[in-house]
Amino acid sequence: MKLKRIIQIPISIFFLFSWCMALDSLPVDGQSLNYTQIFFRWPQIVGSDSYEITIHHNMDFSIYSSQNNSIILDDFSWGEEYSWEACGLDEFNNSIDCYAQHNFNINVLPLNYPGDVNVITYNEVLSSPGITILDYESLNFSAALNINGEAIWFADRTNFPLSKIIVTGFSKNGNFMGYGTFGYEFNLDSEIIFQTPHSVHHSIIKSNNETYFSIGGNQETHLCPEPQLCGDGDMIWKGDSFMEVDSQGEILWEWDTFDYISLDEYNSQWIGFPTSEQIDWTHSNSVFFDAESNIVYVSMRNLSRITAIDYTTKEIIWNLGDSDFMDEEFFTADFGFSHQHSAQITDEGNLLFFDNGRDNNPELSRCLEIEFNDNEDPELVWEYILPDSMLTLSRGECDRLLNGNTLISAGRTGNVIEVDDNDEIVWHLRAKIDNGLNVNIYRSERVPNLYPHAFSFEVNNLEGSYPNYSIEDNSVGLTIFNKGWSSQLFKFELFDNSNMLVASGEALIPSNNEEIFMIGPLNDGINTYTLNVFTDNRIDLQQSVIFEKNMMMGDLNEDYIVNILDILIMVNIIMGSLDDPGNADINDDNLINILDIVVLVNIILED
Repeated sequence: MKLKRIIQIPISIFFLFSWCMALDSLPVDGQSLNYTQIFFRWPQIVGSDSYEITIHHNMDFSIYSSQNNSIILDDFSWGEEYSWEACGLDEFNNSIDCYAQHNFNINVLPLNYPGDVNVITYNEVLSSPGITILDYESLNFSAALNINGEAIWFADRTNFPLSKIIVTGFSKNGNFMGYGTFGYEFNLDSEIIFQTPHSVHHSIIKSNNETYFSIGGNQETHLCPEPQLCGDGDMIWKGDSFMEVDSQGEILWEWDTFDYISLDEYNSQWIGFPTSEQIDWTHSNSVFFDAESNIVYVSMRNLSRITAIDYTTKEIIWNLGDSDFMDEEFFTADFGFSHQHSAQITDEGNLLFFDNGRDNNPELSRCLEIEFNDNEDPELVWEYILPDSMLTLSRGECDRLLNGNTLISAGRTGNVIEVDDNDEIVWHLRAKIDNGLNVNIYRSERVPNLYPHAFSFEVNNLEGSYPNYSIEDNSVGLTIFNKGWSSQLFKFELFDNSNMLVASGEALIPSNNEEIFMIGPLNDGINTYTLNVFTDNRIDLQQSVIFEKNMMMGDLNEDYIVNILDILIMVNIIMGSLDDPGNADINDDNLINILDIVVLVNIILED
């Protein structure tokens, strides 16, 4: 824990800290939730050394402890109602004060939630801890499961057009990326934060620049490439457009297959599909932007090709894949993959993707990791061949985990497995619906919990009680608690009662850490101030407090010292030579007289 001091010019401040309880306590009173892992937060109780949170359910209750004013709990059930209250405890665990109970309920799981979801293998020592976010693609929604395969969150597909939402990733700001009709960023409550202006299929990601890369379909009319298969006339070629848009939906970058790939490069297998008048030319299924190398990687399934594109020039750096569908070969080795999915770059800079193995002999589904060296052919550095029972001719993903293991989604087979660096299965989940059919699972991701961004804060020298807070010191001591699993850039802003910014600061706080700021000196001339705390990537989750800066009792000349000079000023006030600065009536009897001098003398003697 570090201490940071924010220095500002002297300002006048008179603070009243006030929270709107409905917004600053989570979950909000009366809220309905579609998750059982819950972040609780409540306003600070002054003088608390720790807190006690009581959860009431039916006739029972459970008590939890927290060192600060927030906690993540996951001991809840679907379709149940709960109430909760937070109490502040002193250093002897005696209750100081408690907030009134808040109520919330947890929705039931969707009616089409798969009835047979089981973890078959679980090596607690070797598997990566956390929750697994995955899509039940054939059921048109996504969910998060704990390590035992129990649902802890689901996306409410009814909030999206055509009741479809397939998660493609989980952002460190706590929002999800996904697609249905369009591409979306949406929050834990399935509220849409961003929607692309164009339709999206297969993939949407969010860059570190807060932009969105996605795949949109495109089609043009061109001659049939093989008249013996489709005649001498024109047919519809179905290609793809890869787009980057900003938060306003404005296109920043676009790469269209018709502009950069020759029509001579095609796979005749897909002539006449999905209809006799069409060719499913490229059927792209992933886009990945690597900011470090400034390269966009795209996977074109029906060409069995992965392409690296220079972001700046839009020129193709290389194509990797089946040379039968290429005019120009870039490498000697093609690694024999076919109809691949989910190409991405690892932290080591290697290419990792799922090879479906369609039409190969034998047909095998694999994970491939390929290393690229300057001026040399790429090299296969890791391969995992899935069991025959997990052969999937479409969909699939290989995702590298923090502990070096790999999480593998086996597409149409309904299996998700985690393998260690010895290729041993250390975790295995299988999902089926009630009639025994497999659930399609396109992608999966392992993260610590649902809250990479959770935080709360306390003011160390706060006085009073909610909602009437005050500060008597000449500075504000602020502690920010990063309760999330992601390092976050936290910012704070201090505004006066005329909404003028008077102090600000920021700090990158590691996960599950805290940091102290000292804001000051403050000036007594302004009454009410608001302190806002937020992260740079989730301003919508800003937390605020309003407080009153009390004038120091007896400090009549505002030099932050009570001494003989203040007695002289008091005498002049009583004699009418000087005006009352606002704090001369020290004994609060609505009179300024000799009794106030007596109190002032005692203050000086006590100091």
